[in-house]
Amino acid sequence: MLPQLAAHMEQHLDGLQALLCTASVLLAIGVIFRLRVGHSSIHNKFWKAQPWDGSNLSVELLMNSSLADETEPKFSKKGKAFALPTFGEAPWVVLPPSSIRELLSKSDMEVDMEVIHEEQLQIYYTQGPLGFHAVNVPIQYNLVRRQLTRKLPLLIHAIYDELDRGFKQYWGTDANAWTDVKASETCTKIVTRAANRVFTGAEICQNEAFLEHSRLYSEGVATGGIIIRMLPRWLRPVFAPLVTYPNRKNLNICLKICVPVVKDRLQDTMEKRANAAYKWEAPVDGLQWLIEECLNRNDPKETDPVLITQRLLMLNFVAIETTAMSMTNTVLDLFGSPDSDDFVAGLREECDRVLKENDGQWTKSALDNLLRVDSTIRESMRYSDLGYIALTRMVVDPQGIDLKADDTDGSSPLHIPVGIRVCVPAHAIHRDPSFHQSPYTFNAFRFSDGTEDNKPPQAFKKDDGQTRASLEEQKGPSLVTTTDTFLVFGHGRHACPGRFFAALEMKLMLAYLIQWYDVEKLSKRPEKQVMVGTARPNANLNLSVRRRRGSVRTGYS
Repeated sequence: MLPQLAAHMEQHLDGLQALLCTASVLLAIGVIFRLRVGHSSIHNKFWKAQPWDGSNLSVELLMNSSLADETEPKFSKKGKAFALPTFGEAPWVVLPPSSIRELLSKSDMEVDMEVIHEEQLQIYYTQGPLGFHAVNVPIQYNLVRRQLTRKLPLLIHAIYDELDRGFKQYWGTDANAWTDVKASETCTKIVTRAANRVFTGAEICQNEAFLEHSRLYSEGVATGGIIIRMLPRWLRPVFAPLVTYPNRKNLNICLKICVPVVKDRLQDTMEKRANAAYKWEAPVDGLQWLIEECLNRNDPKETDPVLITQRLLMLNFVAIETTAMSMTNTVLDLFGSPDSDDFVAGLREECDRVLKENDGQWTKSALDNLLRVDSTIRESMRYSDLGYIALTRMVVDPQGIDLKADDTDGSSPLHIPVGIRVCVPAHAIHRDPSFHQSPYTFNAFRFSDGTEDNKPPQAFKKDDGQTRASLEEQKGPSLVTTTDTFLVFGHGRHACPGRFFAALEMKLMLAYLIQWYDVEKLSKRPEKQVMVGTARPNANLNLSVRRRRGSVRTGYS
């Protein structure tokens, strides 16, 4: 198995080099095309009337991590919208924070989120006709809303079991020596295992080839979407098959592994439905819920094992990459903080105490009591947010929409025509001192004390009874709570439905890490890698880790 996996990886790297060369040429073609024809756009009159951030279309816009952050005070704090250019694409209209509620009040017939997602990922090209069908008949996302969140308490044991396997495999079990591990790579692999235990079940989630190629598939969807959407539309059908070639190889490997399992599950499920005495117990996982939902449709197309597998891969895509990056950031923020020792001591005290109060078993109620763990992850997602804009929408009303973004004197609302993309400056909001006290400081317990007072971490280091009672009485918003000033999961009726699962998984993962491992303190918080408005953890960064002696034993170990 390992030699085969290595061979696949070597082939992937060769293909990636060719893809990067091709992508460079295609990007050049796309940018030149947009520069030459951009002024003929039907939106030209609108864009000429907008204030711009002062930056010209350049490679800087591909890499600049603080462009929106630097621009936002000039416009947003004055209640003004502004135009933000993006590398190789149409600009965004960035709305001020004061327009958030008005934007969210618009119907889906006026502004559409799904159109943005399809455009960003170029679904038809990156995931093919079956993937395009799965997006437009989103059974897999419906089960997140209807099944996954409701059944989270039943999944805790399985998630923890897979986290245990993952940490032992990728971080090791040596309690006598420090081991260097790649932070981003290992966190991604651990998250991938845990998430797939829920989505695909134990058999598939422990298949190393599936874990690797499903991860590469997800990365390929994101990368392919970036490249293809920068091309002129008339070039996309020509060059998209070349851009997505490596991804089709990854998809075929995943299909080879998954389809036989899906076929067996389908057969067992249909047998059980036809004969209640059939000796088979349906597993509690996403694959089973998906199969049952597809059977309920009474449409042979929906029970195609290939389509079901692609739906599983879509769940992988939305559930793994952002969760893995957020967990990596949490680890880097925590152990790169000057107050790391005190934060870690406070987290360990809480985890040990809550686990003891629950007879050594992680339950839903026990996880709900991990206030400091919850706050640490939420604070990292604020401090090291992944995207610089949020609440992305496309104006789809043929008549356009009117917003009060420029209505400072009560006379002239901003009219935005159909086809224009709008957003809000999430990164600037998360770093705004009028919303968050000392916003450029990572304070792990910012939200667990219910205030923005930045109490010193020593106040939470030990449980003296009074401190704990005060903590529980004053606890602030939880990780899954969305607000106008915390936009990581979106906000309003389209807030991420999978955030409850993501929060549970991340809290379990951080609790496991804190209780079972020592991590050598970093001299400073490492810089992030920024590309096309997304800030990713440095892929090459190593952590020094060591298994803790005498760690707390849970009822699962």
